[in-house]
Amino acid sequence: MEIIMIRVKDIINRIEELAPPSLAESWDNVGLMTGDLDQRVTTVFVCLDVTSDNVRRAIDCGADLIVSHHPLIFSPIHRIVEQDISGSIIRELIRNDISVYSAHTNLDNADGGMNDILAERLGLTAVRRFYDEECVDETGKPIENIGRFGRLENTMTMEAFVSFVNGALGCRAIRYVGSPDEIIRTAALCSGAGGSGIYSAYHAGADVYVTSDIKHHEGQLAFELGMNLIDAGHFETENIICNFMTEFLESSFESLNVIPSDAPPYFN
Repeated sequence: MEIIMIRVKDIINRIEELAPPSLAESWDNVGLMTGDLDQRVTTVFVCLDVTSDNVRRAIDCGADLIVSHHPLIFSPIHRIVEQDISGSIIRELIRNDISVYSAHTNLDNADGGMNDILAERLGLTAVRRFYDEECVDETGKPIENIGRFGRLENTMTMEAFVSFVNGALGCRAIRYVGSPDEIIRTAALCSGAGGSGIYSAYHAGADVYVTSDIKHHEGQLAFELGMNLIDAGHFETENIICNFMTEFLESSFESLNVIPSDAPPYFN
């Protein structure tokens, strides 16, 4: 029986068929963070963040490659030393011969990527991207928004929808703006930090906007616009990538062992 050797570059090529690097935002850093394109891979560990905890989990399961959503390296690194958190993580990866590949805003932007996964998790139908005319601020200035708009399968109150989101994403806590009794038929969303998309959701006519990392004045803006808003948590809106990427890679490489991180969220 012929043994098919899977290398890091094979896995990267498959992921980038779904989420080409060209879709990444200009400020982002996606791709191979550490490692060797020609390294043989038998086990992949999938996680949201490359933390010291997740690196230990990857080592324990014998991973050759970590696939993360958030990049291991965002800003230029001037030194790699054990006394720095990022330095110690990188050194541990090198010591254990583990490569790291990160797919961030290219996966957020991709059709079938992060925001479509979130829309599916929230049970939205007729899902679409925001139209260009919806991606403007109060002055008409164009703004970027990589989120989605869709319809709920079943109409419900805001209070019921908050509870539904809580259950669908496993949130430990949810903050929201809006009336508990308001009827929700349509929803807009953006995984991760999507406060800049409030105007897009408003212009699209969404009854509610689901995102995370909402700042004080963004909440104030939603309140003034009469826009229902749910902050479901950054971890909760994006950690869904673990199970998705696990299934994606397992279906792409029959002999590959893929393990999703079960690390808990940082906030209780």
